Order: sequence, then structure tokens, then C-alpha cells
Amino acid sequence: MHNDGVEELLSISEDSVEKFLRRWYGEPDLPARPLPADVRVPARLRAWFELTSRWSADICAVSGPLDPPELVAEDGKLIFWVDGPGSWEWGASLSGDDPPVFGREVDSDWVPAGESLSEFLLHVTVLETAIGASNQCYAHGVPAERLSGVVSGYRALPLPVLPCPSMDSRMFVGSDALLQVSESVSDLTQPKGELFDVSVSVLMPASIDEVIDSHPEIPWKRYSAVVPEGFSPDDLPGFLR
Repeated sequence: MHNDGVEELLSISEDSVEKFLRRWYGEPDLPARPLPADVRVPARLRAWFELTSRWSADICAVSGPLDPPELVAEDGKLIFWVDGPGSWEWGASLSGDDPPVFGREVDSDWVPAGESLSEFLLHVTVLETAIGASNQCYAHGVPAERLSGVVSGYRALPLPVLPCPSMDSRMFVGSDALLQVSESVSDLTQPKGELFDVSVSVLMPASIDEVIDSHPEIPWKRYSAVVPEGFSPDDLPGFLR
């Protein structure tokens, strides 16, 4: 089964993020970089920063956390995460062991994300890993009846869809694959819920062949990440260096 070995994403616990990172990226290859003691952040967010600093892999591909020195509180919430276009931001209270997360379009009202801070951090870690994976295939405008066959071998991540246009895909998980499914914008003449955009991210390139061969009726396109020539780690945001 595709979903063997993903218990950390199906029965979420305090060590789910670490178990997922180890399964997807392998063992940590860097010493942890603790945040300075004078940086005031919720304990769950501090633990996430310190945990993810142990991997040299780019865990955040599009959206991501603000640098700890840049964190600011507004309306009683610490703004700690922004989406890729910079149009949405996410905040949580500084009080409480695992406070609820709220999101908003910049300069708009806060809306509940439906997740605690620990759940949100797991959710975006999985989502960003899928977006930034080196080996992917994707298809636009997949009919609903064909979509059911694609996701049948996987399990839904048991967290709600985030209320942000650039982060609102449903996530399905397997031991070596992550699927993103969102309402398609490829044909706006179709009724809502008829067509979907699907992206499959895998650990090994050969797994892409399995996906494509299993669903030849879908017009898949392959994607493989290429690191630009002359890339330097200094080009990364501060929180990933």
C-alpha cells in the first residue's frame, strides 16, 4: 500500500514533524541552532525552528516563517508565517501551550485556520516539502471521476484545508509520495468541483514512472528541480541558513 509507514501523518503527535523529516530527508546532518533566549516566541514555534535547523535541505520552498528577530505582535497575535506571494500572514497568541492559529489577507480581519500551532507547523512542513520536492509530476483539469482513482491508494492528511488561495490544496500522503489536490482554474467554464489540479511529489525519480504508468489516461507532465549554476547558501533567507 502507498500509505505504509506514514503513521506520523495519520495519527498526529508531538514528534510527527521530526518523524516526517527523517523519513523524507534522512537523518539530520547539522547541529541544532537554538534561538537566542531573548527571542519571545511560543514554545512550539521555538521547537520547530530548532528542529528544522538540523537539516541542510530546503524545507520551506514558497511560504515560510519570518526571521525570529522580525517577529512582531499585532492584535494580540504574533505574526510568524507568510505565504509565497506575501498576501497572507499567519499569527498565534504568545500565551498557551499550543495556541490556535489565525490567518488573514494582509490588512484584513483574522480568520481561524482550524489548527493549533503544532498542527499548522506540521501542515506547512508537509505542504512545503511537497512543493519543493525534486521529483514531481502534475496535471491540470483532471475530472473528478479520474481523480478518485489517483488518490485511492493514499490517505488524506487529517487537517483542514487552509483558508489561503496559495496554500489551499488538500494533501494526501503515502510512504514515498505526497499529493496536492486543488480546484482547477484551467477551465473556468466548468462547474465548481468538476476539475482538479493534481501534483504528485515523490522521494525517488522511478516512482514518477509508476504514477504515470498507473494512470496513462491523465496528461501528466514531469518536473525535476534544477539548482541554478552558481547557487550559494548565502542566497537563502536567514532562517534557513
